[in-house]
Amino acid sequence: MRQSRAALWAGAVACLTALPCAGAPAQPAQPVPAAPPMPAPAPPEAPPGASPGGFPALPATPYFRVVPTNEARTIGFFASLFPDCSPQGPVVARLVDGPKHGSVRFTAEPSFPRYAPGSPLAACNARKVEGLKMTFEAAEGYEGLDAFRALIIYPDGSATNLDVKVSIR
Repeated sequence: MRQSRAALWAGAVACLTALPCAGAPAQPAQPVPAAPPMPAPAPPEAPPGASPGGFPALPATPYFRVVPTNEARTIGFFASLFPDCSPQGPVVARLVDGPKHGSVRFTAEPSFPRYAPGSPLAACNARKVEGLKMTFEAAEGYEGLDAFRALIIYPDGSATNLDVKVSIR
């Protein structure tokens, strides 16, 4: 007995769709196992050299100053200038770790920058420019060492951590 091509095709489709095939015993449907539960995604790891919070690590600049006992003293001035000595924008500071034996204050006001003699901005040292002053004052009567860390952010987005050590004498 010869079947038509269409009949053979219909039988093949029936076999592929799990319908009982002609001449084959019907088999019970097998349960499909459930997929294993997906594990919760791990939190993203901080890149190497990242600080807490996932921020990239910034360079740390050592900074040492001497301050007289019982006297507030400007120990730093930060400015970001164009070659014509005009400011590029404001410099911002954040106290990351405060001193244990004194206080730090940041104020926006003009002062004289101190660029190295070979710097293209050395001519700016002769006049006051807008910038940010960092002033330290030790606790009343304290003599000894103190330390703090400040984050300095420049108008172009560059930044540095200052590791400041102060000798109060």
